[in-house]
Amino acid sequence: MKIEAFDPARHNRSGFASGNPRLDEYLQRYLSQSVKKSIVQAYVAVDDGGKVLGYYTLSAAHIRHDELPEEAAKKFPRYPIPAALLGRMATDTAARGANLHVGSKLLVHAMKQTLKATGTLGVACMVVDAKPEAVGFYQRFGFMPLKQKDGLRLYLPVETIRKMQQLFAA
Repeated sequence: MKIEAFDPARHNRSGFASGNPRLDEYLQRYLSQSVKKSIVQAYVAVDDGGKVLGYYTLSAAHIRHDELPEEAAKKFPRYPIPAALLGRMATDTAARGANLHVGSKLLVHAMKQTLKATGTLGVACMVVDAKPEAVGFYQRFGFMPLKQKDGLRLYLPVETIRKMQQLFAA
């Protein structure tokens, strides 16, 4: 398995089934246009034949200062905080069943891409709008909830990703 930038001409999306019809439809119908229009950058995990095992998207975003927990808010100015948004991420059910850890590998890749972005523009954290069933997955990687009622918007400071860099050595 390898992770690479999405290319609709090379990557076989047929048969991809994550268990979430909206994420599957996005991959099949809308991802190509989103990438073409520079709305997102997308990466796919593929097998040796180019079949998509999982994907994620990254785009620029911001969070309001008042969305941060009080302790974190003290470290930032009182204007919108630049962020990288992990907009969509999905893995194929067959790949999950094979214990390939595609989701974990995609998330680590997204963290690396976020760190690369800090060399070009201001990015203070990663943000994800998690599905309820995925909150625990993100929290295992250090993501913390922003202030909101549902607890589904999570963030991870770039400084935390930098400290985790040695884990990404592979």
